[in-house]
Amino acid sequence: MTLPRTPETFADAATRVAGHLGYKVAARIVRRSERLVYKWAHPSSTATPSIEQALALDVAFQSAGGEGAPFHDAYNFQLGIRVAEQTACQRELLQEITVATREAGEGLAAALVITQPNSTPREKHWAFVQVDEAHTAIGAVKARLAKFLPFGAGPDAGKAGGSQ
Repeated sequence: MTLPRTPETFADAATRVAGHLGYKVAARIVRRSERLVYKWAHPSSTATPSIEQALALDVAFQSAGGEGAPFHDAYNFQLGIRVAEQTACQRELLQEITVATREAGEGLAAALVITQPNSTPREKHWAFVQVDEAHTAIGAVKARLAKFLPFGAGPDAGKAGGSQ
């Protein structure tokens, strides 16, 4: 039975290379067992070749007339996704900082008005509303910033930037 493989993954790359070269030849190139190459190609396996092994397999794949470099292509695709996730979170943080800055400025400006002896009840209410909006906006920035803190334990230890 053919197992479905997600394109641009290392399992897909191993399947493409081994399918083109043969599992036995691929195993010989990396000086590992044929069983390990099958494991690399299995979609539920987390085992992957080292960078040197992937490079050797990509070179052999191209030398045998294969188009592209499956491991390089998979790595490049996955890197692009991770960078996009990281920068998307940074862009969202920037947007929230922009809103919080505007709201804080408006709130503090309204609060300054009520320091005058002739301020009206309406101005006092308006200042309270504006400062409350600033508080909410700063809370959103705080929540987003928390996503940039590294985790202390587990598989995401040391990861930061909102890409968890």
